[in-house]
Order: sequence, then C-alpha cells, then structure tokens
Amino acid sequence: MSMLYVLGKAFTLPGAYLKTFWEHLVCRILGLPIETEGYLTFDERLGHVEHEFPETLPKAFLLCWLPGLFNRIIGVPMFIAGAVNVLYLGVRPLDVQTGERVGVFYFYLILLYLGIAFLTNVFPLVEDAMLLWEKLYGKESNAKMIWKILLFIPASVMYGGAYAEQYSGTVILAVLVTVLGFLF
Repeated sequence: MSMLYVLGKAFTLPGAYLKTFWEHLVCRILGLPIETEGYLTFDERLGHVEHEFPETLPKAFLLCWLPGLFNRIIGVPMFIAGAVNVLYLGVRPLDVQTGERVGVFYFYLILLYLGIAFLTNVFPLVEDAMLLWEKLYGKESNAKMIWKILLFIPASVMYGGAYAEQYSGTVILAVLVTVLGFLF
C-alpha cells in the first residue's frame, strides 16, 4: 500500500477511526465475521476493518454505503460550520478593527478540520467496491435490471471514490479547496 494512503489517513485520523467503527458496526449488523483485532493499524486497513465478503447484493451495497453515510451525516454540518465562518465570513484569530483575540476562530478551525476528516473518509475499500460492482454488473450477476439502474450512480461513485481514497485523492482535494478558500 502506498505511503501516501497511510499519510492521508493519519492526517484525517478522527475520520478514519470513526469510519472503522461504523464499518465494524455495519459488519456486526449484517452478520459478517470480522478479522480485525484493533482499529489503529497503519497499513492498508487504516480506516477499515478486515471482514468476510458479503454474499448478497443488498449486504454488499449496505457495507459499502452505510459507514460513509454515517460519516457524511456527522461531517457535513461540521464542515459547513467551519468553512462558512473561517473561509467565507473571514473570522480570523485577531479582530481586524479592534486587534482583540477572537477565541471562537479556533473552534471554527477545529470544526473545519473534523469536517474534512470525516468527509474524506466516506468511501469503501477498493475490494469492497469491486465486489459490489461485480455483484451488480459481473458475468455471474443475478441482479434484476431495476437494481442495476437504481444503483448505477451510487455504485459508480463508491467505485471511483474508493480508488481516489486509496491514493489520498480525497485528502489532497480537501486540502487544496481549503487553501484556496483561505487565499480568496
């Protein structure tokens, strides 16, 4: 696994750790055996639990989709609160007019960081995304046409996002957007 992946996950450790918890919870709910002993392993499993592959399409979809959904539900409000105040409204550590310290700036900065950490850890492992794709569109797929149509966009996003996350593309994009937000 690339060092870039481990660095990206380490940088967004709160989001990776919580995503691992959500994956663990979803695996337990779906009845999938888990092979992971701990959450913090600085390798390709950082941000994920090692588990048996689901045998059915609904379980494969839920395993790929639910942990990221939970991270999005928590991450979006934090990101918006931090980004609006720091990047859009221009809250800074010192008030420009009075020169006094603005303590709430650091709170907004923490919200922005946590929002980024949660939102950059929403995609499944590449193997899980590939399994979902195979269950939907593979040669041995027995999925009905309605499911192939309805799940095309979510499965495509999860598949592409899994590859982007594997090479820390989500973290790099978030950092670039944040830096541009500070500059403009």
